[in-house]
Amino acid sequence: MIPRALLTLLASLVPATFWVPSLYATEESKGQWSWGLGVFSSPDIYRDASPRTIPVPIIAYNSERLHIFGPFVAYDVYRHDKLTASLRLKPVFAGYDESDSPVFDGMDDRAFSLAGGAGLEYMPSFLKFRLSAEHDVLGINNGYESLAGVSLRLPLKGVLIEPGVALNYQSSNYVNYYYGVETSEAREGRPAYSPSGVLNQDFSVALATRKLFGGMTRFQITYTQYGDEIADSPLTDRDDSLGLSLTFGKSF
Repeated sequence: MIPRALLTLLASLVPATFWVPSLYATEESKGQWSWGLGVFSSPDIYRDASPRTIPVPIIAYNSERLHIFGPFVAYDVYRHDKLTASLRLKPVFAGYDESDSPVFDGMDDRAFSLAGGAGLEYMPSFLKFRLSAEHDVLGINNGYESLAGVSLRLPLKGVLIEPGVALNYQSSNYVNYYYGVETSEAREGRPAYSPSGVLNQDFSVALATRKLFGGMTRFQITYTQYGDEIADSPLTDRDDSLGLSLTFGKSF
């Protein structure tokens, strides 16, 4: 069984890496598998949770239309010039077990799920615009997430520098499932809480290069500012997080 700590950590860091499959695929490597390793570090916004740093093995595949990065899958259904539309499938790495923290004592576990949807990517010149929306397909949280983001791609002596910003909306069902407290779960110091949808903000800077060890090396810093519906939950004790990721992938 995948450790819950790892799932929570990947929730904030892996999706950001997955949205750039083009970094892992060249004309020569398309259709090939890649192996690699990622190191992910991020605090947990749930109360009494410690920061975590976890190494993760990575398997990726890129073809003309199919892109796989671990459990994330995208298939391009339309491409014209600089516009790409794709169907996407991704795990929802969120939730907790009652044993993860004293704040969850007497609460039901919140399970991770699987979300499916669509995305648009437009890349004029050095800019990259992204839109995506995915809905829970397993009926676990019965919610959805949607994202709008833009980043600037700056090549500099073999290193791609990519600063970006994104807005991530999570629906009321999603937020209530992972950050709400049912009436039957209310305790002293943990009142019943039923949040609505929330808009989170992400600010990131990524560096990628193919100059090291014959593969793709990528480092990313992501700062997330959570909306009030999450920050005000009795289950959380912070309204922001700073995540770091370092990944290396090589075709075989």
